[in-house]
Amino acid sequence: MKKIIWLIFLFILLFMLSACSAVIKAVLEEEAESSEEVSLEVKQPTSKVQSDNFSVQDLFSTTLFKEDPALLQFSRKIEKRIAEFDPNFKVLYRGKLDWDTFLVQLNDIHNLISFVNPYTAGYILDFDWEAKKKDNGYLVEFTFTYLTSAEQEKKIDAYVQEFANSYITDEMDDFKRAKTVNDYIVQLATYSKEDVAMGQAVNELINEQTGVCQAYALLAYRLFLAAGLDAQYVYGYSYNQLHAWNLVSVDGHWYHIDTTWNDVDPNEPYAISYEYFLVNDEKLSKDHLWVKENYFAATSNAYDFMHDMWYADTVGNVIYYNSINDSMVYAFDLATKQTTQISETSCYYLAAFDDAVYCSDYDNAGYLTKIDVNDGSEKVLLEEEVLNLFIDDNGVLFYETIDGEEYSQTL
Repeated sequence: MKKIIWLIFLFILLFMLSACSAVIKAVLEEEAESSEEVSLEVKQPTSKVQSDNFSVQDLFSTTLFKEDPALLQFSRKIEKRIAEFDPNFKVLYRGKLDWDTFLVQLNDIHNLISFVNPYTAGYILDFDWEAKKKDNGYLVEFTFTYLTSAEQEKKIDAYVQEFANSYITDEMDDFKRAKTVNDYIVQLATYSKEDVAMGQAVNELINEQTGVCQAYALLAYRLFLAAGLDAQYVYGYSYNQLHAWNLVSVDGHWYHIDTTWNDVDPNEPYAISYEYFLVNDEKLSKDHLWVKENYFAATSNAYDFMHDMWYADTVGNVIYYNSINDSMVYAFDLATKQTTQISETSCYYLAAFDDAVYCSDYDNAGYLTKIDVNDGSEKVLLEEEVLNLFIDDNGVLFYETIDGEEYSQTL
């Protein structure tokens, strides 16, 4: 009897071991199969957040100018001397502000000047002051250090005029003028990760092709004006940091354009986004903070369709782009205002030429892929992950492989 029980136990044990072995084998085979599949994360724009540590009370309000016109005149006198790159000068203030409130405004002089002339305010690298009560007012001696010079600004004036002569034509409508400026600045520069004291000057953005938001917004301000558009320089917060962008008037309506945030990534020099192009106050308020009473209200949503465009390239009147919402490829015809889906492919680093889109296909290991815009057919040109695609005016495609090597081929 004991022998029979032992045999039954042994049979059960062998059965369990056999079953366990089959399970382990199946798991190992599944892991082997999955290891052969390339898994690439779907790329998304960097998440933007509201400024939690600041409020509008931390920013200058032009209400103070309305309540005390003498402060505005005081600021205009300072701006005039800054425009002449005067390093040391004195200005007398006679107005309504008491001593303590006046001292607070002196420390915020850069922002006072921004509302007199935002571009001139961009000259300032650093400043110091000494104030004393005199002649029924406050006499202030300023010492300024400048980011630029009169000679450099003459070159920038010529640069801005050359831009207008080369890129702006009489038949352009306001939309195309605004888009031309946005695209030009995004393609010109990459965002600087250096100390905030660096990269603030427009001449650095032009000469070094790198800068911070102040330089982006100031150059955009100059180019918008040169393109025949009314524009403002907006000062506020984002990411719990000081930030700058622009307001632009298009067909009689004001919109925000943040060229810094339309420049997708410093490591992606050719990528253009329209997520922050012609945006109204409601949308921008989700991740930007500014004193709205200082600026024109932006209420129109006429160009909300642009905000889904990421990794975009324009050929003639057609914008080809990767959708933020579904990562697929679309074409938007500027003439007919119609959107057409080109492909279901997750197509990044997109560049367009003639009747084709070239991209890194992240549904297929990031391989260099050509997509026909007429029928959506695809052809793999290189079985290797690529990035930073760009096509020059001669039809030469430039791209990088994931190891940083650079290549080109004539299309």
